[in-house]
Parts: sequence; C-alpha cells; structure tokens
Amino acid sequence: MRKHSKMIRRPWGHYREYARNRTCTVWMVEMKPGESGSLQSHENFDELWTMLSDGAVVQVGERMLHPKAFDEIYIPRGTKHRLSNEDGIAPVRMFEVAYGPVSDEDKVRYEDKYGRA
Repeated sequence: MRKHSKMIRRPWGHYREYARNRTCTVWMVEMKPGESGSLQSHENFDELWTMLSDGAVVQVGERMLHPKAFDEIYIPRGTKHRLSNEDGIAPVRMFEVAYGPVSDEDKVRYEDKYGRA
C-alpha cells in the first residue's frame, strides 16, 4: 500500500494520485491557465469530479458546463468529456474519483492540442 500520493506531470499541469485500482482511483488535478485536456472517454470506469475552484469549462457529451467550486459532475463510462481552463488567470483544481479498473490503454482521445489523439 502506498503511504503518500504520487505526483504525475502532464503538459497542461499535474495531478496527484492517492489510490489506484482499489475500489476506486482518486486524483487531485490542477490545470494551468490557458490549458485544456483531451476530449476523451473511458470504457471501464465512471468518474466523479468535484471542482475545488471556479473558472473551469467542462464538456460532458455535447453539454458545456461552467461549474463553481464544490460542484460535482458525474461522467458515465463511454461518455466524451474534457476539462479546460483556457480563459483562466489562475489554476483550476478538481478532485476526481474513478469507479472501476483504471488503465492508460482504456483512454480514447478524440481531440488533443498536444498531438496525443
């Protein structure tokens, strides 16, 4: 069992992983201003996002959401989704819980500004 969180760095910022493939996987995500994650989906897990700050734009399916701090967003498996902070002046922070087995191979990217799609 891991005794501390693991920092994972990405081009858009970083996240902390607290648990992986137990009952759930938990991340703390921080996205830099002006950045956007991939439009993506997963077949093997659902996600629950709890926003910790204002300023994000979240795409879930065809809907564009502008959540406030402490808003929760449920993303069923197979649903296209994306977190963005494109107009932000401060980092956007979000607590993410994935329900089901997590693996990088499960991620399908549809669009990505870093050329990973």
